[in-house]
Amino acid sequence: MSRTRLVLRRLILVLLPVAVGLAGAAVAMLLLAKQTSLMGPFRVELSAGFGKGLTTVALPPLGRLTADTHLAPVGLTATLEDLRIQQLTTEIRDHGIQEVADRVLRDALDTAPRFALRVLLVSAIGATALALLVFRSRWKQIVGAALAAVLFVGGSELLAWRTYRPEALLTPTFSGSLSVAPKLIGPVQRAIDRIEAFRGELTAILDGAARVYSSIDANPLLGTDQIRVLHISDIHLSVLGIQFAKEAASAFDVDMVVDTGDLTSFGTPAENLVLGSIPGFRRPYLFVRGNHDSVGLVAAMRRIPNVIVLDAGTRRVAGLTVYGLGHPVFTPDRTRVIDDETFAAIARGAGTRIASDLARLPTPPDLVAVHDDRMAEAVAGQVPLVISGHFHQESVRTVGGTVFLRVGSTGGAGANVFTQQGGIPLSAEVLYFDRATGAFLAYDVIEQSPESGSLEVKRHVISQEFQPGAPTPTPTVSPTASPSPTSTSP
Repeated sequence: MSRTRLVLRRLILVLLPVAVGLAGAAVAMLLLAKQTSLMGPFRVELSAGFGKGLTTVALPPLGRLTADTHLAPVGLTATLEDLRIQQLTTEIRDHGIQEVADRVLRDALDTAPRFALRVLLVSAIGATALALLVFRSRWKQIVGAALAAVLFVGGSELLAWRTYRPEALLTPTFSGSLSVAPKLIGPVQRAIDRIEAFRGELTAILDGAARVYSSIDANPLLGTDQIRVLHISDIHLSVLGIQFAKEAASAFDVDMVVDTGDLTSFGTPAENLVLGSIPGFRRPYLFVRGNHDSVGLVAAMRRIPNVIVLDAGTRRVAGLTVYGLGHPVFTPDRTRVIDDETFAAIARGAGTRIASDLARLPTPPDLVAVHDDRMAEAVAGQVPLVISGHFHQESVRTVGGTVFLRVGSTGGAGANVFTQQGGIPLSAEVLYFDRATGAFLAYDVIEQSPESGSLEVKRHVISQEFQPGAPTPTPTVSPTASPSPTSTSP
């Protein structure tokens, strides 16, 4: 036998028990690594399994919150099985939400060691059982399999404990019903640096769950100290997109809507029928023209009572100063064919006009709205936030301290919404501003499948994901790469 084959044989003899042990542990954890515990007025089922280091809080039938909380290859799930509503209501009335949170925290800390030991024992039993089936009476391999499972699972639990970031639960991903997403996501919290992280987050989750299940507060959205703005773009005549935007505006109780253009696709007068849906938003609707929106459409928009057309102008609405400029190109004009390079150059050329307009203002606006963010590149570093669409893909970046935020297609790219398998997601964003200072605090990315109706809401807190003055997001942000736009399709 050659030396190479001998080494390979020995390697297999060592690795095979490890593989069997981990496989047995994985199956056992899937089936048996569960524990139901009382945490204050809540009965919660805890479970664990191999996978990404996520913490999932399941609130059936409303949905679930998922956050990337630790580095270990073990996922943790807490499923709310029962809630003693009368007890919860009484305790909150008599002692306040903080006292209830303290009690749940104490119960959770008491439960954690027992649950960790249970997971370890279950893994060892599963590894041993599978090793007995595979190796029969070869005790060395059986012991090796059990030891591998114990070391791996125990080491993973230790790593999870050492690297656990409860503050990650402040920016969870929500999956479930659109109507309850704002209730479960919880409020924007900027003062967490002065609050013990775990206690603060537990309070937020508990408060959200309590409000949903017991209707303690009929309007459990954000506090009155925040301004909420719904950002939509690229509806492209989609009735589905309009309805999605209306539902989002209502569910998140926004103060206004900002539409960054391409409400239509071909620029024909017949498409103006879509404007009949705009009054139904029942709140200020700020609009900047996209490259598919005609002059006639803009004129019709100006006649709608709740619409404010921004075209080289500034308006103060709901406590925010917003500047907007329409796109300099009208793509459906077939007498003026423009290639991609020229299209991009014209868009960037609008920066001179924007810079000139802003220079005449006593203070920079809180928000600049354009259809294509290349139009506002010239004012990077002069304004806090630029919002746009056009590319049909969500992304975020910072340049000179200015956040450039693109939303995906609210209409799912219009007529193309069902041309991809699963459908192109309908996309919108809810932006949160401090009412006293106008500071940009956070934003939620909302995406809904047009076929399945499934919803995902992802919270991004600016103070956590961006370093002051940094040119790019910190590693916790994963912006979607945008393709080079064409002058005809976006």
